[in-house]
Amino acid sequence: MKNRNVLALFCATLFTTVALVSCNKESIDEDNAPIPYAPIGGYASSDEISPSNLLVKCSFEDNITDSKNGISGGNGTDVTYQTGVKGKAYQGSSSAFIAYDNVSNDVKNLTSITVSGWIKTNPHTGGAQCLFMLPKTTDFWGNIFTLIEGTGPNTTMLVKNHIQKDVTPSIPWSGQWIVHDGSNVLNNMFGVWKHMVWSYNATTSTYSMYIDGQKLTLPESMSKRYTNDPASGGVPYGNLASSDVSKFVIGGYQQHLGSPWSAPDGWMLHYTGLLDEFRIYNTALADNDVRALYLLEKDNR
Repeated sequence: MKNRNVLALFCATLFTTVALVSCNKESIDEDNAPIPYAPIGGYASSDEISPSNLLVKCSFEDNITDSKNGISGGNGTDVTYQTGVKGKAYQGSSSAFIAYDNVSNDVKNLTSITVSGWIKTNPHTGGAQCLFMLPKTTDFWGNIFTLIEGTGPNTTMLVKNHIQKDVTPSIPWSGQWIVHDGSNVLNNMFGVWKHMVWSYNATTSTYSMYIDGQKLTLPESMSKRYTNDPASGGVPYGNLASSDVSKFVIGGYQQHLGSPWSAPDGWMLHYTGLLDEFRIYNTALADNDVRALYLLEKDNR
C-alpha cells in the first residue's frame, strides 16, 4: 500500500510538472511571437497596392518571369543577377536584354499607365540607354519606353519617356516625348538605388514623375498633355493608343530584336545598370500609393 501511495504521488507530481512546463512554453512562445509590421499607407505589402490593376511584375529572382503574365515567353541574352532592393535584381550590360515574345491584350490596350522600378546605374557616354520598350512594328520609335541619356553633369540624369496618344487625324504623328532635361533634369540619381515611377492619367491627360516616393513639381507644359496650350483651346490627348504591338523588351530597343526592325543606330545602347521590382499598372496610381509602394519595397515587403 505504501508503495502505491508513493507511486501515485510521483505520478501526480510528474503530471503537474509537465503541465507547468507546457504552460510556461506557451507563454514564452506568445511573448516571442513575431511582431506584425505596421501598415504603410494602409497596406501590409507592396502587392496589396491596386492588385487588380497590376499587369506586369518582374522581380528578377534569378529568372526573367513576369509573375502577372502580362508579358511572357521571355528569352534573356547575357542576363545576370546581382543583389537588389528585394532579393535579386537584373544586371544589365552593353549586350544584355530580355525579349518577351507574348504581350497580353491588357498591356497592348493600355489607356492609362504607371511604370515603376528600382534602378541603380552610373553615368555613361555615347548615346541613350533603353530601360524598357513596348515595340511597334510600323514605327521607328515604338509605342512606350523610357530612355536614360548619357549627357549632362555626372550628378544628373536626363530621362526621356515616350508614349503613343489617341489624337485627331490632323496630328500626323501621335508619339509624345516627355523629356526631363534643363531645369527638370533628375538630380543625384547615380551610384545608388533610386525608385523611379512615372504615370499618365488618361482622364485628366496629365503626366507625373516620382523619385523615391516624392512627386516632382513639373511645369504645366510638361505635366498636361495637350495638342497645344490649354489656355488657347488645346485639346487633351486622352487615352494612350499603342498599336502594331509585337514583343516587349527590357534593357534594349526594339531594334535589338531583329526583323521586322532595322539594325540599331550607334546611339541605341543597352541598359547597363541594375533594375529591380519592375511593374506596370493600367492606371495612374494615386500619390499616396506611389509613396507606399516605395516604402514597402524598401522595407522588403
